[in-house]
Amino acid sequence: MRRERMVPFIFLIVGLVVAAAPSWGAGGFRDLIVAGTTLCHRPPGDPTNAKTIVVGNAAVAAHLAHGDSLGACAQACPPPETSSAVHATGQNGCWDAAGAPVSCAGTGQDGEYQNGATASPRFTDNSDGTVTDNLTQLTWLKDADCFGAQNWTAALAASNTLATGACGLTDASAAGAWRLPNVNELQSLINFSTFDPALPAGGPFIGVQSVNYWSSTSTAIDPAFAWYVSLSDGTVSNTVKPNPLRFWPVRGGN
Repeated sequence: MRRERMVPFIFLIVGLVVAAAPSWGAGGFRDLIVAGTTLCHRPPGDPTNAKTIVVGNAAVAAHLAHGDSLGACAQACPPPETSSAVHATGQNGCWDAAGAPVSCAGTGQDGEYQNGATASPRFTDNSDGTVTDNLTQLTWLKDADCFGAQNWTAALAASNTLATGACGLTDASAAGAWRLPNVNELQSLINFSTFDPALPAGGPFIGVQSVNYWSSTSTAIDPAFAWYVSLSDGTVSNTVKPNPLRFWPVRGGN
């Protein structure tokens, strides 16, 4: 009984479509099909950045002409292995529990996989007192010990007022362009395959000290303390803000 009732209903719909056809004009049937149509949009300048959109009659022909297609974009599955936004540590050796060197094969240690993002060359000397980290796109003061050791408050102030003409800078930067790095930015410089200092080999910096450097990040458990990074071995720890530590201004970042 259900099928018998559906047949007249289907014929009614078809009849209405056919009866209305003369009023559509020259492109009528095509317009009916594409009105409010879902397209897979492929930007002409970046066809790999496809996305699903819905457009009306007036826009469909132009979209189809430059390479879009009817229907939603197929959802691509991510490749089994994708590049990591986490930076590689730089460690390429492996050791046993007693600290003796061993072959990395099959150990599961960092030195076996060496996962993470890298850049080559890691740093670019801009010849204006600044160095760009090609991995993070942060710009560091070339002189890592321009100010000596100061307390946390003084380190913040000196970083915020740094400008061209000081610390070997000829980059035309004005006060406010520079700042004290946060703890993650500072630790991003660390290379765990070396020590004293624990920085990537061949860096163009001067004045690097294998001591603790202030970050701008206060500790959540007690804001009278702030985090620092040891350039001796990459240790991250914290201390009270009146203590005098080195600091290394940075600019840029998102």
